[in-house]
Amino acid sequence: MKRILSTLLLSASAVIIWTGPGFSISPIPQETGISGFINVGGGGISGKSNMIAGIDFVEIGKKRIDSIFDSPDSESNVIPVLNGELAYTFGSSRTQVYIGNSFEDFIRFETVSLVGLRQELPDKSILEVSYVFSALATEVWADPYVEGQDRSKTDRSISGLRLGYDKILGSDFEGKFTWRRVNLDDELSGLTQQGLTPDRANLLDREGDIYQFEVLYPFLLKKGKHILAPALSYTLMNLDGEAMANDRYQGQLTYFYTGKIFNVSANLLYAYADYKETNPIYLKSREDNIYGGSLSVFYKNLLDVERMSLVGTVANFKSDANIDFYDTTINFFSLSVLYRF
Repeated sequence: MKRILSTLLLSASAVIIWTGPGFSISPIPQETGISGFINVGGGGISGKSNMIAGIDFVEIGKKRIDSIFDSPDSESNVIPVLNGELAYTFGSSRTQVYIGNSFEDFIRFETVSLVGLRQELPDKSILEVSYVFSALATEVWADPYVEGQDRSKTDRSISGLRLGYDKILGSDFEGKFTWRRVNLDDELSGLTQQGLTPDRANLLDREGDIYQFEVLYPFLLKKGKHILAPALSYTLMNLDGEAMANDRYQGQLTYFYTGKIFNVSANLLYAYADYKETNPIYLKSREDNIYGGSLSVFYKNLLDVERMSLVGTVANFKSDANIDFYDTTINFFSLSVLYRF
């Protein structure tokens, strides 16, 4: 829910699923000490993708395909849920250091972690800078376009920098910029295609840089009981292969409700990705229309523990490409326990 980004998602991000009301940068506690959260559970995932193999403990793509002109077949699997953050706050200087990962990155099959620093300024705005790196390498196909025989896996890793500015100049606006470098151990896209020269195959190269700019504004209704947060983002996929490079424009709407017993979070997104060059296999430029939605319900005070919640989530993501091979669908559900400390 990425993105979200690289395909399933290098070409489009999946549905963004929040783990709590803090969809903006987390507020810094007033007192010195340790804080954070942990979210543990499990669920199921059903996906269709010709580009992603999975991660070590979850397979999402089929090893063998019959034709590169067909849409992908569906694969289902059990998926663990494990994400969290550990932070330490220096109360007097309003500085916080942290390490963690986010569920929104995990559901995009970008198993990244962040190490960073947050600083509250005199106007109560917050600056954030973090290093982004792959905690676990995502597995992709070294050459996704192999037909009639088993495709070989290769690891895709991501590293980069994320900058955030919340409560900009005392307002409720939040801005975020992320740069990521994508590397594959073996990038062999198109090299098995007869009649495709190495120079033409290079147009399918998936390595390169990703630049994402996002702005968000939360509207607080009834003293914050209801929050409506529209967000707009632009992503430049500046990949080495010009047929894989694209501009992506996304709009997203998040709703959050805070109740005495339940909290509810819902998301809708639409994005459009426009690719820069003609694909050398399909002889036309790719275009993607991306749709997504998610719903999370938080049952608060689980087992009468004040900071513990039972979280149920369902999500759907679909990327509809004008080239059937690149169609992507993800359906996801999970049940987890969230504890904030």
